[in-house]
Amino acid sequence: MVPLGLAGLAMASSDLSSGNTLIGLAQAAGGVVVGVYGVIYARMDVKRRSHPARLLIGRDGFELSTGPGPVSWDEVATIGDPRSPDGDPKNLRVQLDDPLGFAQRQGLSPVGRLMLRVNRGDLVLGSGMAMPVATVEAMMRKQLSEFHRSESDGTGSPSEGGAKRVRAPKGRRPVRKR
Repeated sequence: MVPLGLAGLAMASSDLSSGNTLIGLAQAAGGVVVGVYGVIYARMDVKRRSHPARLLIGRDGFELSTGPGPVSWDEVATIGDPRSPDGDPKNLRVQLDDPLGFAQRQGLSPVGRLMLRVNRGDLVLGSGMAMPVATVEAMMRKQLSEFHRSESDGTGSPSEGGAKRVRAPKGRRPVRKR
C-alpha cells in the first residue's frame, strides 16, 4: 500500500505542476490516505507476528491470551461457524448462552459489547491459527461435550472411556433488545 501511496503522490505532483490543481489535490489526498493505511496495517502485522495470541483449552473452559479472561464451559452453548460448510470453518466461533451476562461478568469495554452484539452473541476467536481452525474447533467441541457429560453424570470430572459424542449445534438464539 505504501508504494501505491507514493505513486499517487507522484501523479499528484505532475498534475499540480501541469495546472490541474483540483485533480492534483485529490490525488495527493488519496495518496496520503493509502500510504498511511499501508503503514498502519504494516505495523499491526508486525505486532501480531511478534506477539502471537494463544488459545488455552482446558477441562473447565478456555482462555484467549488477548481476551478479557477465562470462559467457563457453563457459558458456552455451542462451538462452530454456522455460516461455513461442514468441516471447513473460516473462523472459530463460540455461541454464548447469555451474551449480556457474559459482557457484564467479563467487564467488556463499550467496543467489546458492541462487537458481541454485532456478532449476535458469538465470540469470534478468529482464524490464522498455527493449527487448522477445524482441528481447534473439534478439540473445543470434545472438551465441551466431556464437560456436559461429566455434569450430567454428577462426577464433576470428565468421564474416562466410552464413545465420545459431539453435541449437535443448537439454533441461533435471538438477540435480546433493551
